Amino acid sequence: MVATVVHGAGIWPLLAAADEIRLKNGDVITGKVVRKFNEKVVFNTSYAGDIQVTWSEIESIKTDEPLAITLTDRTNLKTTLDSYENGKAMIKLVQLDEEGEEEKEHEEKEISLSDLLYINPTPELSGVGVNWSGRINLGGSVTQGNTDTTTVRLDGESIARTLNHRLTVGAVVNRATNNGQNTQFNNRSSIKLDRFISNKWYVYANNTLENDRFRDIKLRTTTGVGSGYQVFERPGLNLFVEGGLNYVSVNYYEAEKESYPGARWALKYDQRVFGGSTQFFHEHEVLLGLDSASNALAFTKTGLRFPIVNNFNASIQYNLDWAGQPADGRKHTDSALIFNLGYVWQ
Repeated sequence: MVATVVHGAGIWPLLAAADEIRLKNGDVITGKVVRKFNEKVVFNTSYAGDIQVTWSEIESIKTDEPLAITLTDRTNLKTTLDSYENGKAMIKLVQLDEEGEEEKEHEEKEISLSDLLYINPTPELSGVGVNWSGRINLGGSVTQGNTDTTTVRLDGESIARTLNHRLTVGAVVNRATNNGQNTQFNNRSSIKLDRFISNKWYVYANNTLENDRFRDIKLRTTTGVGSGYQVFERPGLNLFVEGGLNYVSVNYYEAEKESYPGARWALKYDQRVFGGSTQFFHEHEVLLGLDSASNALAFTKTGLRFPIVNNFNASIQYNLDWAGQPADGRKHTDSALIFNLGYVWQ
């Protein structure tokens, strides 16, 4: 595929057929339409790789091959685009079934470019499928001789995203021994279901289970509901903030059981940095007891993931857990600097 830009009346010859975008300022970009989302068109060129073009600046668009598109009325089609008039395009009405396959073909139809919501959308954006993504990380060490220690850490997260729902399931397991004695033994699992009521706003229900022998926690259960706002959700950049009410119940190994209502605040952020080869991530969750401000909990993790080969990566992260009222004889803060090998899918 060869791509060129035509400025005004100057024309550079095309060596191969190409998709074409004509801008309102008269420039013409040729190459290959990759996708459209968030009012941007990703367009692949031979001279600059993928570039983003603002949809509102496009006067006309033509494609050589059929593309999957979603209209603003949530109709999903597979069609070529052929603009013959400013701000308009001709499409063939090839309906897609729930599996994204062609169902039937109708006559051609003229649409306004403002009615074209997505080009080559992911399954959850089109509303006809589920987008699965996730990761799993493993870290540990074994030493023998004068020192006999073993440490193992396993954590993972899986996200199922549809147009209106997002299910997130996660788990963390830590084990460590020193000369046959346990020095670390804890687990944490969580599940959260989001229901989007608009493109950005959603309501959620969450549940977390936690066990930690060395913090005297036999089982801590946190259950609640709330609402969130998805600031960014796109390849390379994701950010949401959310808050709500939770009920916390803690069974201890030695201390007396306690339970209390709480307010919850959470943030999750990740972004591709250093040219997209590395991912920075940060998450935190804060629970504040409504019966006592000192009855507070905070969990954070911050780090970087580095690609190795294919879907494998290495990561370094710093975790910090803080409790305002720990069990008797326990410290307020637990922190860890963690190195992992991991696998991601999406």
